[in-house]
Amino acid sequence: MQKNEKQVIAVLAAAIAVVAVILIAMLVTSRDTTDNESASTSLKNAVQEETNNKKNNEGKDVGDGNVADSTDDNTTEAQTTTEASDSDTKSASEIMDADDGYVFPDADTEYISKSDIKKLSDSELQYAVNEIYARHGLKFTKKVNKERFEKKAWYNGTVDDQDSISLNKYEKKNVDTMAAELKKRGLR
Repeated sequence: MQKNEKQVIAVLAAAIAVVAVILIAMLVTSRDTTDNESASTSLKNAVQEETNNKKNNEGKDVGDGNVADSTDDNTTEAQTTTEASDSDTKSASEIMDADDGYVFPDADTEYISKSDIKKLSDSELQYAVNEIYARHGLKFTKKVNKERFEKKAWYNGTVDDQDSISLNKYEKKNVDTMAAELKKRGLR
């Protein structure tokens, strides 16, 4: 073999090695992303399961299509107790009273399943609907909701009229699904 042929083979071998390393890195990164998405889904499921352990029936603004002026009373419901798989997971009630977080973090980018919605207590479900509008800056008139959302780091109340808020397709469907469950429970 000539010296030039050996150099060409060496360069090709190095190029193949570089491509192999890049492909392995991409595979590992892809696997990590899949694992993170799976962990995120598991965490969401754990949050929803934990909501069955807690019940908080105070304050709501959701009613007959007008979030800000509802006066419906909460009703009680039987709840199934389930253990959450993660001790650091907050229940929907804990999220409602915390300084940050969302009951349905992806309500603006994903459809919420009916089974996840059914797991919420009446007040948690009404809060979840209000939360979608709060993300768009709706100002609340009921003291409990006003105080609850004003302590959220992400909330900025700037909109007086619910009808001036434009929900995206996910939010519209999620609000409709939650409203149907509220109606089924006799709260609308």
